[in-house]
Amino acid sequence: MFDRSHCVELLTRWAQAAEQFWYPIPGRADLGCYGTGYNAWGVQTNQKYLSALAVLAAERNPPPGLGRQWALDRALAALRFSLASHVSGSLTCTDGTQWGNTWISALGVERMMHGVDAIEAHLTDADRNDLRRVLTSEADWLLTSHRKGSHQGVFGDVWNSSGKNVPESNLWNGCLLWRAAVACPEHPRAADWREQAHRFLLNSVSVPADASDETVLAGKAVKDRFAGANFFPHYALDHHGYLNVGYMVICVSNAAMLHFGLKTKGLPRPDTLDHHEANLWNVLRRMLFSDGRLARIGGDTRVRYAYCQEYLLPSLFYAADRLGDAHAMDLAGKLLELFDRESGFNGDGTFFGRRLADLREQSPYYYTRLESDRACVLSQAIAFAPLTEALPRPREDFESSVAGYWVEPEHGAVMHRSRTRLASFAWRAQGLTQGLCLPPGESSLAEWRQNLCGQVTFLGDQTDLGAACPPERRLVRHDIQTFPGGFLTAGAVVEGDKLTLPEGWQGSDSAMHQIVFAALPDDRTVLGLQHCRAGNRRAYLAEVKGLRLNVPNDLYNDFRRTLTTTNGRTVLESPAPTNEVMDLDSRWVSVDGRLGAVTLYGAASLHVSRSRQRRGGKYRSLHVEEICAPCRVGTHEAAAGEVILDCAWAVLSGADAQTTAEFAERNSTAAIPNLPADVRGLRVCVSDGRWYVLLANFGERPASVPAGSLTPAGPLMDMRGKPVTGPVTIPPGQAVFFER
Repeated sequence: MFDRSHCVELLTRWAQAAEQFWYPIPGRADLGCYGTGYNAWGVQTNQKYLSALAVLAAERNPPPGLGRQWALDRALAALRFSLASHVSGSLTCTDGTQWGNTWISALGVERMMHGVDAIEAHLTDADRNDLRRVLTSEADWLLTSHRKGSHQGVFGDVWNSSGKNVPESNLWNGCLLWRAAVACPEHPRAADWREQAHRFLLNSVSVPADASDETVLAGKAVKDRFAGANFFPHYALDHHGYLNVGYMVICVSNAAMLHFGLKTKGLPRPDTLDHHEANLWNVLRRMLFSDGRLARIGGDTRVRYAYCQEYLLPSLFYAADRLGDAHAMDLAGKLLELFDRESGFNGDGTFFGRRLADLREQSPYYYTRLESDRACVLSQAIAFAPLTEALPRPREDFESSVAGYWVEPEHGAVMHRSRTRLASFAWRAQGLTQGLCLPPGESSLAEWRQNLCGQVTFLGDQTDLGAACPPERRLVRHDIQTFPGGFLTAGAVVEGDKLTLPEGWQGSDSAMHQIVFAALPDDRTVLGLQHCRAGNRRAYLAEVKGLRLNVPNDLYNDFRRTLTTTNGRTVLESPAPTNEVMDLDSRWVSVDGRLGAVTLYGAASLHVSRSRQRRGGKYRSLHVEEICAPCRVGTHEAAAGEVILDCAWAVLSGADAQTTAEFAERNSTAAIPNLPADVRGLRVCVSDGRWYVLLANFGERPASVPAGSLTPAGPLMDMRGKPVTGPVTIPPGQAVFFER
């Protein structure tokens, strides 16, 4: 369970370590800031800091070494600087600008208010007037002038490309409007702020069905305030242009902040605050590992184990107190253990001091933002814990409560979860295409970018691999089929879509990469087929990797992975001594006895691509090993129309060395022979003796295969349980799946 006192200890150590980034404002002994003091994220960094120090200053049982008066002085100095540098104030940020009256400026205010509430008794009349000035200024701007980009007023859209996908900002802006209205009920525009709050809140976690929903909330039908759906019907979110589990969390966390802020003071809450939050949470909780880490089935553009991950903590308190999730506080305790592990690894009180040491040198602006996020949520946990209603122990364990499948066909995402396997695939993941197959209790095995999708990189790729949707890849099509215990998905991506070679050559449509991914109904196995053919010109490639199973090797697994293969055990210690590709000389490998991988055709052996530098994500925040089959690194060329990648593999969740070896032996001839030229097929036998057949047509015309040629004995059954009697017809670019 969650340990509030340990939160206080972690935050106290951090507050002392944070002194290295404290900045006294020149000529103003009463003002200061944490971090750069710049506008935008610099403002919010300072606001989150002041909330953390304020909560510590209000702690009745402070740990040894915490000076409550010192913490109060820091909190007040940071608060006063923040209020004075607002556009309604008389000072500026340290970059010479003033902050506020933007679509995002309410966020920092919302994240600091629990701290302001904690030290309310210590505020002067001048402080209260300044706080009122900022709240009313922000509320008036949201009422009359709100805009983001070229869009004004309250709006929403399911697609990020429209520029109108704004669920999180609609939520925090609605929360600030309501907060201003209840803080200043006598204000002549308070009623208008409340109505505008309802509009923002109802158009936050909004879905297409809201357009015709006649449910009455706050005196009006939902449809009468509808301005646009920000979520797909099954609560997929296309924020930042990919399936963004992290911002699903942000949308819950801001509801949590207002929920507990109002509960603290006994103030009325808006009927619209919880709109679809329970539905969203019921989807989101399936995307949590049992140790509290987010299972980001659509990837992430940010630092691993940070930012959106942090805001799961207040979300869990809200899920427990408002949504009745009996598992939430156990998950909060597990998440605190993750925080504690990295803090202990650093040894200096910081949250990210060692793992993000390079980022600290390169960008104190962004580094202090990340540090203050964790400080903020710890202080929220300290403040929210006493307000959270205790729930009876859950009737079922967590894994049972999240078992089953979830699918969003239009967005191209699907997952199936059981006690032994979390399997997922997202076509519109960060960077496009991402699969997962791993035990749901082993989050340290999860790394996102293009996992289980191979990698084909051309010379001339100028794109930062951490960008939200790299232009060198373009999604062409996708299809998803579900069945009891699993799913099948097939689709295609154009690789090398925008290339530039010095000096002056540009090209596109370099190759067509087709991917098939099948989660078998055995709660263990995923099969993958990958086929990539060069376009209509000679091409130069930098690397080609089939399979590409990302295996983090960092502090959360003590920088050590043990690989067991045909040849025994190999220990990979991190960081790697050099950039290299290791040939495992084995068709199979088991990682730490928890995850197996087997090459089925297209490569005689598995390889491990190693890097001396961290390479997980845009900011390279995790050491990652890449298990590939095949693996070719270095400049090489391909003729027009040449097949660049043609491989198949299996990944086995929870598989030890013996289980993986036995699977490899049983399926040593898994590739089905004598198929039409562009058809590939697998026939595999899993551990319980069941057989499965997977076929894919990578050609441009329909293909037909006699059913009798696909299995040595016994009839095939389709996914609906019907016998397959005649020839199997496969449309171009599609896949079919059968059981015997």
